[in-house]
Amino acid sequence: MKHFNTLFLIACLISATFVSCNKKEVEEKEPLSVDRTELILMQKDGSADFNISSSGEWHIDAEGLEGYYGPNMGDVKDFTIAPVTGNGNTKVSVTLKNEVTESYDIDITITGKKEQLTVKLKAVAN
Repeated sequence: MKHFNTLFLIACLISATFVSCNKKEVEEKEPLSVDRTELILMQKDGSADFNISSSGEWHIDAEGLEGYYGPNMGDVKDFTIAPVTGNGNTKVSVTLKNEVTESYDIDITITGKKEQLTVKLKAVAN
């Protein structure tokens, strides 16, 4: 019985050595960045752009964002955003489609595979 316990202990040590020697997979981070974190729009039909830099897929979301069926764009309050999904580096355009009577801010979120960023949209009343 003593030999059995010794053999069992040796077998456990050998198997633990093989398991611990396996390479752990390193997940590659897909970098995500924007060149502007705030856009200020003051007049109807005014527009501004920001650039998304990414090595993978991304999408834009915001509270109340309504996507279009067909074109890759969406509306949130008085703003139109295009595109709202993409892959890789992309210029995103934001247009103020209505005159505003009160100034307000909206945060939009850009989400990639591993990261999430926020861009603030400001509508300024005339």
